[in-house]
Amino acid sequence: MQPPFCPNPRCSHHRDSPESYLPYWKPAGFYTTLVVGVVMRFRCSSCGKGFSERTFSIDYYTKRTLDLHEIHRALSQSESLSSVARHLGCSVDSVQNRADRLGRAALALHTDLTGELRLAEHLVADGFESFDRSQYFPNQINILVGKKSQFLYAATHTTIRRKGRMTPGQQKMRHRLERVYRAPPRALEQSFARALEDIPAHWNQAVLPHLELWTDEHQAYPRAIAAVPALRAATVDGSFVHRTCPSKAPRNLYNPLFPVNYYDRELRKDIAAFRRESTCFTRNVANGLLRFSIHMAYHNYQKRFRVHDGTNTSVHAAMAGIAAERVDERLAGFYEQRPFLSKVRLNTESRKIWLKTSTTPLKVGPTFVPAYARLE
Repeated sequence: MQPPFCPNPRCSHHRDSPESYLPYWKPAGFYTTLVVGVVMRFRCSSCGKGFSERTFSIDYYTKRTLDLHEIHRALSQSESLSSVARHLGCSVDSVQNRADRLGRAALALHTDLTGELRLAEHLVADGFESFDRSQYFPNQINILVGKKSQFLYAATHTTIRRKGRMTPGQQKMRHRLERVYRAPPRALEQSFARALEDIPAHWNQAVLPHLELWTDEHQAYPRAIAAVPALRAATVDGSFVHRTCPSKAPRNLYNPLFPVNYYDRELRKDIAAFRRESTCFTRNVANGLLRFSIHMAYHNYQKRFRVHDGTNTSVHAAMAGIAAERVDERLAGFYEQRPFLSKVRLNTESRKIWLKTSTTPLKVGPTFVPAYARLE
């Protein structure tokens, strides 16, 4: 094994390619583990940092090897954490630990493959509603997908205030809980604006002079668009147009919102925590968002665009304009290589998910993140 770079973020060779880094490391013995046997050690000749083969493995610091392919498949196909734990003969915490690792790998994969992506299609956006911890704390996941490719470009999460008809007892309970935690004001509008912030980075007007964004008629959406300076300016000059379609229109192929309705359906059936009237629901927002990221990787880069069309084997990413060769190259090491936060240029939302900074209603204190995942 040849170390691909120095794992020390402060080292001048941290961002080297494997070829350029070769002269700067030297063997430093080995150690034996019960998990994988003999592990080679190395030392960087430049900064003196010691490290091993396991430093670059997605299983770094684990005490047991679990099937990451199976965990990814199961969590993306409606199995719960406890179901996966029973199948693999391990604890629920072990499954969540591997889900965290896969979630960070999914964020790195998406960031890398969309880094140079330029829009070649119009967009559709909507909010997917579920709840965290209790039905007194509903959430909305705003999703932005391609109108033709159904590729998920961005997603943001926010907790919203419980609405709708409630009994007097439920109203009293909501009032009691809101003394401890209350959803932030204008949360939906701000969350939707964060989802739209990625559009200017991927929109080259020389390639796509006119861009349309389709949504339903929710009143918060125009305000969210106006909160993004680049889109506000493009709206003024007419290059960006916000179009709406009634949410009660038939949800068929001819509905302009079909791509996002389709993705809503996929989330509802593929993620156990989003099933209706189920004992499965998100107990911890930060953990749930990393599991959501796993499904994003499955949908964008592994699932075929049309499952029942034998003539089209392309994935959603290829339909959006990402070269199939690049997707295959990155997926080749998806289940083996550890992503480093210091080597990935995450946007604000992805960084929030990676570092588990999202707030869980009624939860006291931050969610634990291991030091190796926070290293910058």
